[in-house]
Amino acid sequence: MRFIFAIALMLLFWTAYAPKGRAEADESQRYRACLAKAYSNPTEAYEDALIWKNEGGASPARHCLAMAFLGMNAFAEGAEQLEALAYAPDIESQALKTEVLIQSGEAWLQAERPKDALRVLDLALERQKNNADVYTNRARAEMALGNVTAAHADLDQAIRLRPDHALALRLRAAVQLREGKLQAAQSDIEAALRFEPSNVDALLVRGQIREARRLR
Repeated sequence: MRFIFAIALMLLFWTAYAPKGRAEADESQRYRACLAKAYSNPTEAYEDALIWKNEGGASPARHCLAMAFLGMNAFAEGAEQLEALAYAPDIESQALKTEVLIQSGEAWLQAERPKDALRVLDLALERQKNNADVYTNRARAEMALGNVTAAHADLDQAIRLRPDHALALRLRAAVQLREGKLQAAQSDIEAALRFEPSNVDALLVRGQIREARRLR
């Protein structure tokens, strides 16, 4: 999952730092090579990104450093790097800054630090109030903290914004299972499976709902 969310951010960085001349083209190539290593050889990517950063590399160098941390399963360090990057003065795009905050929240979730995820995602929502993924990830943090009512509200909002959001539907099914709302949970999980019929987690939730209904 950690690299799935990185792809969208990576594309945004490539767009923001599109080559405008030879020097920029060299930087873009260096960035692409560093990111490729973050997937295939994160330790080497970390070393390359650190050298690049110390040479005065801008946001792409710091982004690659964050991706290298994630590649090494150092999720907290990656989350910290991404959060700091969201306030980098050389990033002019507010949309990109918000996206970096969102990805930092995802990394904090990977680090199993839901309080930090919640803090960062709250900041992201202040900037972008109509992002279904932010509401969904904030619900994940709230569920980890035991805030089932708040999680349910966020998932309702995510699904209002994106009725086909399979993850939000699956999570709301799980929340409604906890709440004992088995019919609603069944409806949500069947909807989630229509969008992702082979999702193992969704199939597991469906099995749990069926067992709960059998025992009732």
